[in-house]
Amino acid sequence: MLDHLLELDLGEAPVALEWSRCGRWLAALNVDGEAVLIDTASANRINRWTAHGAGALALAWHPKQAILATSCQNGCLKLWQVDGDQGVRALSAIELDPCMGSLWVERLRWRPDGKQLAFAIGNTVMLASAAGEIEATFIFRGGTVADLDWRPGGALLGIAGYGGIAIQNGLDPLADPMLLNWKGSLLSLSWSPDGAYIVAGCQDNTVHLWRFRSQQDAQMSGFAYKPLQLSWVDRGKRLLTSGINDLVMWPFDRKGPEGREPETRSFHEKSIPTLAVAANGKTIATGCRSGWIAVWKSSREITPTVSTMIESRVEYLRWSSKKNGKRLAAVGRQGILRLFDLDEAW
Repeated sequence: MLDHLLELDLGEAPVALEWSRCGRWLAALNVDGEAVLIDTASANRINRWTAHGAGALALAWHPKQAILATSCQNGCLKLWQVDGDQGVRALSAIELDPCMGSLWVERLRWRPDGKQLAFAIGNTVMLASAAGEIEATFIFRGGTVADLDWRPGGALLGIAGYGGIAIQNGLDPLADPMLLNWKGSLLSLSWSPDGAYIVAGCQDNTVHLWRFRSQQDAQMSGFAYKPLQLSWVDRGKRLLTSGINDLVMWPFDRKGPEGREPETRSFHEKSIPTLAVAANGKTIATGCRSGWIAVWKSSREITPTVSTMIESRVEYLRWSSKKNGKRLAAVGRQGILRLFDLDEAW
């Protein structure tokens, strides 16, 4: 079992949990719009503030600066500056026109270089600068946007939903998108670390993939639940998927996954709604609907190196973003956040 360094009640069910890129700050957001910031470098100093009146949806850290973006259901996106020991201050806000229809601001994704923040509102994707200025707008032809993901190290943005994926260029927003068509509804999206593959979890309990250069596609099936979680391990040589009781690892080496069976790791008795890979690219954490958290030191381990249980379904697991960081944050459906340190676990 694991001992936790910190336990904190978020006050309501969580909607987001993320570490800053430097690994110092851990931010969480609950459904009532209250944000929590934990400074792990200053004796776990905690800031709490009302980021949104209600209906909070998402948060995202800038990849290079101590800037936090948050969003909600009433057409508002806010940027917050974290000033070291001075706390948090409002930096800017984007208020969307109510005439747009849907005002749910979702899927906050910073471009890898931090120069643009992508977010979705219904069938619309907008790009904003780090100063909070709208720079481009895209309309997704398949209707409501399900997920967004930037290609690693570049400015290509994948937009997923019904009918496939549209890939827009953030540097050339007027250019026509590259279209990866699929007759069905996509729910989640992820580029491989080398940008060679783009994969999507589907409404029909499958995972679909495209080789980016050739646009050749393939499908992986056999999931009991919708595979919403997609994570890469071993420098992109394996893709982890949620959706069943087992941890499933698909091969993505030079041969690719086509026609090959995945490896599985058994531990959980109920399905896995969340999983996370540590910054070292090797260590894996999984959380299940019954509250169990399991940690594998590497993908080669057959059984978990360590495990523990919390009081409710595990909603979010997040590793510290430090390369050798061994701190794992976890929050359950009831809103209790815990911070674990695995330095002494192996």
